[in-house]
Amino acid sequence: MKDYIFLIGAQGVGKTTIARLLKDILISPHIDFDWIRDFHLNKEWGNYSDKEWEMSLENLTFILKNYKKHHFHNVITSGFTEKDIGELIEVFKEDNFVIITLYLTDDNELKNRVLNESRDSGFRDYESSIKFNKKLRDEVNYLSEYKINNTYQTPEETVEKIVELLSE
Repeated sequence: MKDYIFLIGAQGVGKTTIARLLKDILISPHIDFDWIRDFHLNKEWGNYSDKEWEMSLENLTFILKNYKKHHFHNVITSGFTEKDIGELIEVFKEDNFVIITLYLTDDNELKNRVLNESRDSGFRDYESSIKFNKKLRDEVNYLSEYKINNTYQTPEETVEKIVELLSE
């Protein structure tokens, strides 16, 4: 068991869907960093600031540490940018965590997912999503990171791979 499972990837790769399924299978909490930020950001996130980001990250850190304090395991966390995951790695470097990076190999598939009107998120900037996806896919791995190609798998197949990784 891990203390934390950090689920990262560009918008549209399936993080929220995968996190919801993992939550049910692992019987673990799921905290989406975007949800914390949604408490005070407007719909377009036009009122973003460094101060807002810092406060939100402090809130997330407190929540995660509180779950660990109360003996929860495999706490699933998602909704990160590259900046966020770097900060979390530093804050939780003494803890037992894993980073699962989801990526797609087909830019058109990612574009279609981002533009799909049935998505929970109002995010529709597929060009920035494609750019971030390529960066995550092609970068050197983070410590304790596993990359999973989520292009043509069902969410259940992706979750099955993650559960296998966690049991190693």
